[in-house]
Amino acid sequence: MGIVFGPVPSRRLGYSLGIDVLPPADKMCTLNCVYCQVGHTKVQTIKRGIPLDSTLINQAIDEHLPMADIDVVTFSGSGEPTLHRYLGQFIERVKNRCDTPVAVLTNSTLIDKPDVRRDLALADIVVPSLDAATQETFERINRPHRSLRVDSIIEGLIAFRDEFSGKFFLEIMLVKGFNDDPSELLAIKKIVDRIRPDQVHLNTVTRPGAEPDARPLAQNELERIAAIFGPDTFPIGTGPAVGRVADVRELEAAVLDLVQRRGVTLSDLVKSLGLERARALEVLNNLAQQNKVKKVVHGEVTYYREYY
Repeated sequence: MGIVFGPVPSRRLGYSLGIDVLPPADKMCTLNCVYCQVGHTKVQTIKRGIPLDSTLINQAIDEHLPMADIDVVTFSGSGEPTLHRYLGQFIERVKNRCDTPVAVLTNSTLIDKPDVRRDLALADIVVPSLDAATQETFERINRPHRSLRVDSIIEGLIAFRDEFSGKFFLEIMLVKGFNDDPSELLAIKKIVDRIRPDQVHLNTVTRPGAEPDARPLAQNELERIAAIFGPDTFPIGTGPAVGRVADVRELEAAVLDLVQRRGVTLSDLVKSLGLERARALEVLNNLAQQNKVKKVVHGEVTYYREYY
């Protein structure tokens, strides 16, 4: 599975080329969220280090960039990207190679650290998340490293908003029965008012998560909450239908690269790889017969995930 993956259709950023600076085989994160589509955290830590050889990451960046027909280069993937101490250098390397905007998706847990904020400030777009206003809810939904405190994360987000001149989109993942209580939502809204993001993105569980009881909110519930939060709050919908024709010789590898990172639908593959629907289904069925992918039904939607 490559360091650089995709491009894939992003629901908020367009056509995104992903960069994963962590070893995907050992999901490394500060959290172990009940809803995580990557699955359970295998290495839970808050220590920044060099979990993946910087030379390999630099080589992957140089090999793939610049690339035409992408909207953004996004640091995300199998864990929390700010755990790599050279994240800032990787962002600068991308920006030196192309004019494509750089985004970072982060769970915000290390944003109270000045060195993390300096690295993130090099990006054009930062999408931090905040799923809870209280420590009790934080521990229940995000299952953090024992040293993490939500109050420190909130203060870090406020500090970063003051320092950052790029686009700041705050994501809130809403999970039925975990953080959708009116009192919790009101508390989160008060914090959002202090952070002052450019936009608030309300997300919910659209793919199979780490725990089976991580259930989604209905679209009308998201819209109701968005109305409460204000005019710059948006329920996340499907992204634009963008895609490209994949090299047939590498088609199975490309499909595996996507399903190893997250559950994908047939439509995701059609959009991401530029395939005819019948061809995408044929590849998925072949991989399923080889026990390389498996079907997972979540709600009424069928996803394909890595077989394990």
